[in-house]
Amino acid sequence: MSDKLNSRQLQSLETKNRIYEVALRKFTEKSLDEVTIASICKEAGVSVGSFYNYFDSKEAIIYENFRRADMDFTRFEQVDQEGQETLPLILDYMDYYISFVSAQDLNFIKHLYTTSNRYFVMPHRPMQEVLKTILRRRQVKVSPEFMESSDDLVDQLFMTARGVIFHWCLHEGRFNIRELARKHFLLILRGALIEEKER
Repeated sequence: MSDKLNSRQLQSLETKNRIYEVALRKFTEKSLDEVTIASICKEAGVSVGSFYNYFDSKEAIIYENFRRADMDFTRFEQVDQEGQETLPLILDYMDYYISFVSAQDLNFIKHLYTTSNRYFVMPHRPMQEVLKTILRRRQVKVSPEFMESSDDLVDQLFMTARGVIFHWCLHEGRFNIRELARKHFLLILRGALIEEKER
């Protein structure tokens, strides 16, 4: 069976991507609540019925954005095979996350980083699971005074990242988020990774 898409499938994918791109652009201009499905459809040149063929709601577009970001992190499974040391690997991984966020429009990020965005706490997201799997496979040991497992370490890193991103939003993106995030990640990792404490 061929993996090639036929013209109808290509057109469908193009329509979905057009809706997605228009919606993301509109979310940078207004909050999710202020953007209507009708306005997205009008600008994308599709009917409201067509919108619902691809997305259940406006929130589903946000989830699609997160899903696409999550899938990007699978590239680190290959990096893990290249034998990079654990601390630099984790720092690179978390920097990739911060870089992805800071490359987005600031207003869009402000609309995402709120307590109403439950996607952040959804279990088994690839963004976190890839790093958890890598650390489990490497049998990374963490200091029991701080956490129970390497899974807890990953959760702590992502909680810290969200806090730094929120702080960056409050300050209108006026500081180097990657630099500040790295300092916080190093504080956690130097206290939590047993191999780092033994150096």
